[in-house]
Amino acid sequence: MAAALLAMGAATACAPPAGAQEPRSVVIAFHPGGGDPRPGFVTPPTVFTRLTERPELSLGLLGATQGAYSRRQTLLDMGAGTRVSRSGYEPRDIPRVFLRDDHIEGWAEVVARARSAPTEIVPGLLASSVPGGAVYIGPKEAEDYVDHRAALEGIVAADREGRITEVLAVENVARAVGRTDHPLVVASLREGHFGDRELDRLIERRPPGQLLIVIRQPPRSRATQMLPMGIAGLREPPGLLTSRTTRRAGLVTGTDILPTVVEWLGRPVPEPVQGRPVTVTGDRNVAALRRLERRLRVVYPRRFPTLTATALALLGTFALLTALGRRRLAMRGVGLAVLWIPTVSLATAALAPGRTIELILMAAGTLGLGFLTDRFVRWPRAPAVPALLGVTAYAIDLAAGSDLIVRSLLGPNPRFGSRFFGIGNELEAILPPLLLVGLAAALAGQPRSRRLAAAIGLPMLVLGAVVGSGRLGADVGGVITIAAGAAAAVLLALPRITRKAIAIAVAVPFVALAGLVALDLVTGGDAHLSRTVLGAGDAGEIGDIVGRRYELAWQATWRGLMPLATVVALGLAWWGLRRRREWAESPAYAAALGGGLAGGVAGALSNDSGPVLLVLGVAVLACTVLYMRGRPAQ
Repeated sequence: MAAALLAMGAATACAPPAGAQEPRSVVIAFHPGGGDPRPGFVTPPTVFTRLTERPELSLGLLGATQGAYSRRQTLLDMGAGTRVSRSGYEPRDIPRVFLRDDHIEGWAEVVARARSAPTEIVPGLLASSVPGGAVYIGPKEAEDYVDHRAALEGIVAADREGRITEVLAVENVARAVGRTDHPLVVASLREGHFGDRELDRLIERRPPGQLLIVIRQPPRSRATQMLPMGIAGLREPPGLLTSRTTRRAGLVTGTDILPTVVEWLGRPVPEPVQGRPVTVTGDRNVAALRRLERRLRVVYPRRFPTLTATALALLGTFALLTALGRRRLAMRGVGLAVLWIPTVSLATAALAPGRTIELILMAAGTLGLGFLTDRFVRWPRAPAVPALLGVTAYAIDLAAGSDLIVRSLLGPNPRFGSRFFGIGNELEAILPPLLLVGLAAALAGQPRSRRLAAAIGLPMLVLGAVVGSGRLGADVGGVITIAAGAAAAVLLALPRITRKAIAIAVAVPFVALAGLVALDLVTGGDAHLSRTVLGAGDAGEIGDIVGRRYELAWQATWRGLMPLATVVALGLAWWGLRRRREWAESPAYAAALGGGLAGGVAGALSNDSGPVLLVLGVAVLACTVLYMRGRPAQ
């Protein structure tokens, strides 16, 4: 009896105290894929397939970089937790870096380049945020590992000085990972089925307190990438990965890796970090993730060919009808067809058709809808149908999480890593004048009055709240565009323009920005504007941010055909101003055209995309004018 009591006492003394937790650690494993085919496979399975075959992993796609893809930039962004597009750096190209012994060769050039970015970027911040830094483990068999030139993944393990706590080149990576007790390990798995075996070993022998992050090794490619990834340890049962950066099931970014790691290890997330911790949501819906990846992969390659084909179809139809003596019909039908493009683009996103079908739907669908609208809706009210229907459809989708918008040809493409929800520059430029035109068509015949001004101003106020809210459109520039356009349109709709009214109109964009910050704080939208303004150290830092945005806008002005498009847009705007007395016959249309132009100018002057806002806004207004000038013969 005494022996039993002594044994129980010893067991109690050795047991961990109540509430004690397993020691926490993180392993970031890069799977290279490739290698020889496995039995039964004609070609090696993709890393995505390899990860889906392991039910212990929550799955997702990782947005590699912002803008142009680079293998080295992807890894640097993971270690910094913050990123900008390549155009934000000076020089744009990344210095040649590689792992040599226990440090990254060329790190000083990387740090100097990061200082030129339009936001604070600290290379090596991840390893520096973990006590003791990070260990890097790679396969010994690779010939390039003689001087570690192939071991670029070691960049993620480098601290702010470019040094790595320990570098191991081993025969069996998984075994070496299991033997280390360091809190942060970065590992490069072997090629092909050898890497699969190591991955299985890491999953099977993962301690309860370990977070295992598996990412497809960034490939040697120039094409934009979304890297397959899986995480074990975040949640049981597994699901799809997400974060507050993307707010989209199945999508995260490279900058989310740092806050995920340091939060798991119980460390504070450093101040400069833009990323947000990765979480798990919903079921492990592999089919939905595959559909999303397939659609995002084709959005950008299809965008310009499809819109070009649509433009050619519109011009060809206009020329044919004009040759047949139906010029007025051509003006009305083609003008309305252009106003249908945003709505049809959203519809094709829902259908996700093949390339040829999408092209036909966009070209023939918009034309058909344009002429049908003209046939059944009396002039000059027809623009109300495509305009108001389109704006309503986009508002509904934003409220539902913008799932269709990000898949559409006019939406922001998450594959480029700049925006994963809400609206991008194209829709920011199109939606405000589209709403103004729709309101003008619905209110055609109304005289200038306070009632008309209210009927235009209130819907624009709602649109501004939808576009700017961090939980919906999350577009700060769009608020400025909408506020300026609404103010000008309301002024032109009033029976008399006074100095007081002008002063209020000038103040509207600034009041709108302040209201946006307040709305974001109340709703917890976590929008970029709130983080920037409230997180800035002083007025000088805000001034630097504004200056950098104008620098990006200036660069956008001279990109591709934008100089020519800007000149054409300014010419059309000047022509419209010269003929403003024509539009005065319809006060509602006059207010819409003036407000749309003012919004485009304000957007171009305040947005880092520069004249894109003006060019697209003027295009919507020009097609509206085309419709108006096609008035049926009496």
